[in-house]
Amino acid sequence: MASAVIKRLVRRALGERRVRSLRTLIRDSSIFTQQAAECEPGDGKVVVLSPHMDDETLGCGGTIARHAEAGAHVTVIFLTDGRHGGPSRAGMTGSERDGKQREIIEIRKEEAQCAGKILGVRSIQFLDAEDTRLRLDTRVPKLLRDILVRERPDCVYLPSFLENHTDHRAASSVLSAAAAGTGLEFECRSYEVWTPLFPNRVVNIDPTMELKKRAIACYRSQLAQMDYLHAAIGLNAHRSLALGGMAGQFAEAFHALPLAEYLRLYRAMPASMLR
Repeated sequence: MASAVIKRLVRRALGERRVRSLRTLIRDSSIFTQQAAECEPGDGKVVVLSPHMDDETLGCGGTIARHAEAGAHVTVIFLTDGRHGGPSRAGMTGSERDGKQREIIEIRKEEAQCAGKILGVRSIQFLDAEDTRLRLDTRVPKLLRDILVRERPDCVYLPSFLENHTDHRAASSVLSAAAAGTGLEFECRSYEVWTPLFPNRVVNIDPTMELKKRAIACYRSQLAQMDYLHAAIGLNAHRSLALGGMAGQFAEAFHALPLAEYLRLYRAMPASMLR
């Protein structure tokens, strides 16, 4: 009974045609049913979109390091300035709050440089949208477009659009706007930080797990707020199950799709899920 009521409400909210279209698209993309295959990070040009300074390391730091060891040119692009990622500023005056925000922005950029050096990142770009307001920033898609056209990457890593953080979900919107009309073709690989995804690719990061731990340790300002290292190790240990048997202890998981298919799936999602 409850299930029938929920189905009627969903159909009423989205429309019967939209529900059928979304169901078909999800089924055809195998987002829920495709088994995860082991992937070997290679050389070439790799771009990583990171909404905040630390997402790249938490979500795919081991894979970044494996790409770098394989000879890839890895560019990490930080989309926001991370100004809200520090201690509470309750009770501060306006000028005190502004000063503290500038301070945390500089600290987080220094931490990102430290982590990038450990992982073997060749280039780091800061696009400086306001933290938590990425979706509203009209500059960032244009800046990202220029970088993508110049780099012409073979693959782009970005957070899943189903992540439980507004800036993480907005990264797909930014990529969609940036890629429009460019004719670029590359593979999109969604990674997970806050929300586990349905992976179709896994990377064994046993060879680079220690590098990932060292890179996470660079983010002292964030580790003071939450034990991200503990969470990342736990998730990567769990993902090793997809490697099968005793093939590895740690893995990172991704959902990989060609750009056009990734954007088609993203645009089919109800807007209310992407805000």
